Amino acid sequence: MLDKLFGRAITRLEQALDVRNTRHSVIMSNISNQDTPGYKSKEIDFKKALADADGGNGSLKMTKTNANHLPGDSAASPFRPEVRLSAGNGTKRLDGNTVNTEKEMTRLAENTFMYQATVEFIARKFNGLKNVIKDGV
Repeated sequence: MLDKLFGRAITRLEQALDVRNTRHSVIMSNISNQDTPGYKSKEIDFKKALADADGGNGSLKMTKTNANHLPGDSAASPFRPEVRLSAGNGTKRLDGNTVNTEKEMTRLAENTFMYQATVEFIARKFNGLKNVIKDGV
């Protein structure tokens, strides 16, 4: 239903929120384990995660909404972004931990800001729809 009103924008924004939420969890895990000996810092490549979500070719996966349509996904499939060890963490402490607290706090602030911006964008889309409905009555 939302796809009919907004096109693919809402689906794409929903996927972005999912990735941002997962990235937040990964960053918080890194911060929580900053004193754990041998812990390796992890990260999510946001651009790669969104590319994976839409099939990696810049367009969202096809959804079959009518029996006469060509075969496609029957519903938007949830995806899990790849969590991997941080590539830029060449510095290890004596205990083997690779968490850089300052870097993680910066990532957390950036991710929080981008999450809030995405939520604001979605809210504006719905406010626009609400205004159209009010003016039509």
